[in-house]
Amino acid sequence: MSTRARNDLFRRFASKEMTKLTLSQYYTAGRHLLKHRNSNSDAGFSAFRLTANFLYRELPVRIGQTVIGLKSNPSPYNILRMEQFGALMNNYADDLSLLVDHTPEPNTPKANEEFVNTLRTLKSKYRANMWLLSQGLRELSWAINSHDSQIVPDFMLPDSNNNRSQHSGPACHYYSSTLAYPDLSAPMAYLAPSGEMEMTDPAKWSLSAGRDGDEDGGTRYQSFKTWTPDPQQWKPNRVCSEFCDEASCRNPRLSFSDGTQRCAENQTRRFFDWLYSMNLGTQLLVEDHVAIHDYGHNLVQIIQPLDIASRAAHDASLICERHYGFPAPVVKIIAPKPAVTTTYVPHYLYSMLFELLKNALRATVEHHSNRRSGFPVIKLIMSSGDEDVAFKISDEGGGIPLSQVDAIWSYLKTTKEPTKEAAETQRQTEKAAKRSNVLSSITFMQRASDMPLFGVGDGLPMARQIARYFGGDLDLVSMEGVGTDAYLHLSRSRNATEPTLDLNTMLESSMPGTTSSPHATSSTSSASTLA
Repeated sequence: MSTRARNDLFRRFASKEMTKLTLSQYYTAGRHLLKHRNSNSDAGFSAFRLTANFLYRELPVRIGQTVIGLKSNPSPYNILRMEQFGALMNNYADDLSLLVDHTPEPNTPKANEEFVNTLRTLKSKYRANMWLLSQGLRELSWAINSHDSQIVPDFMLPDSNNNRSQHSGPACHYYSSTLAYPDLSAPMAYLAPSGEMEMTDPAKWSLSAGRDGDEDGGTRYQSFKTWTPDPQQWKPNRVCSEFCDEASCRNPRLSFSDGTQRCAENQTRRFFDWLYSMNLGTQLLVEDHVAIHDYGHNLVQIIQPLDIASRAAHDASLICERHYGFPAPVVKIIAPKPAVTTTYVPHYLYSMLFELLKNALRATVEHHSNRRSGFPVIKLIMSSGDEDVAFKISDEGGGIPLSQVDAIWSYLKTTKEPTKEAAETQRQTEKAAKRSNVLSSITFMQRASDMPLFGVGDGLPMARQIARYFGGDLDLVSMEGVGTDAYLHLSRSRNATEPTLDLNTMLESSMPGTTSSPHATSSTSSASTLA
């Protein structure tokens, strides 16, 4: 298939709308399939054919949107110049081609088995894809910190910012284009038709500032390219848009470099939140069907959260003890209603609690580094209300400085370079999953205690995406010098739909007024390697 035909295929599926599912739908469909799983009658095959045909139509839409989302790249950074993201996009492109070009529609028992084989292949690649994504984010973080001009757009490079400040004078600040906070009396950054960030003075629009050479406008801003937009057609800043939810970005007196960096991180976080969420939903569809077909159980189950919390606490304590070489701080579990149940995916809950407990244990040990025993107790409290099952994990690990709170949820703030131990653990986990032919999610739960204390995965941002996926949430409250409280909420409503935005909605919210990034040409060029 030619590159053009392949790209047309991606766009065709990406233009369709996803079907958003609920936990109730997953659970009900799973129980129905399990009921007919061992049936040799036509009813047994009909049950699986109905679900298989839905997946056959739905998965290409989700994967197609993922490919086009990566190609469109609404983040300010030129991520497709990075090997990991290019490989990730190629992997998804191969998955879509496998589904559409090489897998028949599952309308017969034989075709259904071929379809299940395809799902097994997709499932087996998930961990590798997530590892590519994780490593790519680390590489992106290092590229940004080192001001790599191949990755970071010109207007965000230090020299570019310095040049702007030289020409603009002390009054020229970066003014957010947030429509809720307009300041039409001051210089502003805008997206010129060339795709570059420029500065103009909206207050001089009526005088054609910079175009007619008037004394105030043309002379003052002659160092900048002079395109004067019509006020009614003015496009919001490429980086900071009206969808920016950071209060500091809305500050009309924010300096150019600080504001641009903050908004770029917000834009990047939104994109990778979407990408992780898209992967989460796609993989749940695949794994759930394979689990029912091959192993006789569904992933969305009625669970006892306390049992999973106890296991996560045990495993997190084990790796903490192995890492430091002495007993880990005690995790005290408090549950006024220990027998409470809810509908959820067990390994999702496990992975979130495991991540939070690892962080609490590490912070406690390192904050009290003069001790080898007698650490403050970490409390894991579980409560059950009418609307949610909630967990609170409290530590006395010194807390987080206020200036670093935003970095908690950033994909671009890495505290440690990936360790050799982390990489080796990932390779061994992949091999074990392939050898034993077990579910990758279950493999994670079985081997989590073998992982390093840190250096694997994307931690809290990913955990929050999981929490929000079916109506829950994750938040932290920290007091520097004392400790941190993490709050994890699981919605009890089984009718909360997947929150993942469709591709067009995501692109529109990321780039109001335009669907091309500052580096669209280079991104498109990189995407053409999908031959």
